[in-house]
Amino acid sequence: MDSKSSDDQDVSRDIPSGHTVRYQAIPQTDIDTEDLTFRITTRGGIEDLLGSIQKTGLIQPPVLIENPAGYTIVCGFRRIAACRKLGWTRITARILEKSIDRFKTAQISIADNALQRSLNLVETSRALNLLDDFGPDNQQRREAAEALGLPVSESLSFAVKEICRLPLPVQEGILTDTINLSMALELGGLEPLLAEALVRLFDQLKVGLNKQRELLLLLKEIAEREQITIPQLISEKPLQEVLKTVEMDRAVKRQKVRSYLRQRRFPAITKAETEYRKWVKQLKLGNNINLIAPKDFEGNTFGMTLRFNNRQDLSELIKKIEEMIQHPAFGKILD
Repeated sequence: MDSKSSDDQDVSRDIPSGHTVRYQAIPQTDIDTEDLTFRITTRGGIEDLLGSIQKTGLIQPPVLIENPAGYTIVCGFRRIAACRKLGWTRITARILEKSIDRFKTAQISIADNALQRSLNLVETSRALNLLDDFGPDNQQRREAAEALGLPVSESLSFAVKEICRLPLPVQEGILTDTINLSMALELGGLEPLLAEALVRLFDQLKVGLNKQRELLLLLKEIAEREQITIPQLISEKPLQEVLKTVEMDRAVKRQKVRSYLRQRRFPAITKAETEYRKWVKQLKLGNNINLIAPKDFEGNTFGMTLRFNNRQDLSELIKKIEEMIQHPAFGKILD
C-alpha cells in the first residue's frame, strides 16, 4: 500500500519534531504482537475494523519501532490484528527511527489513542504509567501528561495510576460503569476472587456507590461473625434465588438482598422493625403523620412529623394524635 500526502500530514502531528519516519511494507511475521509495552486501548474486538479495512484499505497505518527480533507495536494493535484476520501477510506501517527515545515513543502511543476518542479510566491509567516508566523526571512527565490531556493533579493521578494494577475483574467493573474509581480502589485491596464476586453482585443489582458500600459492610461483618468467606455468603441459596429470578424487577431484588443481609447481620433490630411496622399499621395514622422510632430501636425518644396546609388540617391531626395516644398499639410501641 502506497503512502499518501494525507498520511504525511498525520505523521507530522503524531511524530515529535526532529525525528523522521518512513513507510515500509512489513511482513506480519516480523511484528511482535506479544509485546504490549505501548498498548493503551482496552478495546479487544476488531469486528468494527474488518469491514472498513476490507473496503477502503488501511487509511492510517500503524506505528512500529524496530527491536532486535523485528518490530514492536507502538500504536495500531487492533489494526494489525484486523489485517492479520483478513489474511494480509504484509502491512504498510510507519517505522520510527531507532534513535527515538522511549519517552517520546510513549507519547506517540498515547496521542494516537487520545486523538481518536476520550480515554476511559483504565486507558488513562495505562497512559500515566507509561509516562512514569519512561519519563526522565517528574517535571517532564507532568508536562507531557498535561499536553496529552491526562490528569496532572498529584492526588488524582496517583489514584488513577493504581487502576491498571487492580485485578482484571475490577478493571472490567470500571469499564462497564458498574463501579467508580473510589469503589475500585476499595476492592483493589481485596483478594481477586473476592473482588470479582463483589463486582458481579454490584452489576446484577445495579446499585450506586452508597448502596455498594452498605452491602460491602454488611457482607464483611456477616462473614467475619460467621467465619465464612464473602463469596460463600453470596453463593448461598437465599441470595442466589433472588439474584437468579429473571422475572423479578431489579429494584425489588435490591430491596430483598438488602433486607436479607440486614436481617442476618442485625437479627434483633430486624425483629424490632417488623414488630414496630405491625403496631404502626394498626394505628392507621395516614399519610400526614409520621411516627419516628429511635435509631436502631435503642433508647426511648420518639419523633413525629406532621404535614398540614391550614388550621383545620392541624386540628384534624391533633384529634388523630389524641386517638393514637389511647390506642393499645401505641402502648405496645412505647413498651
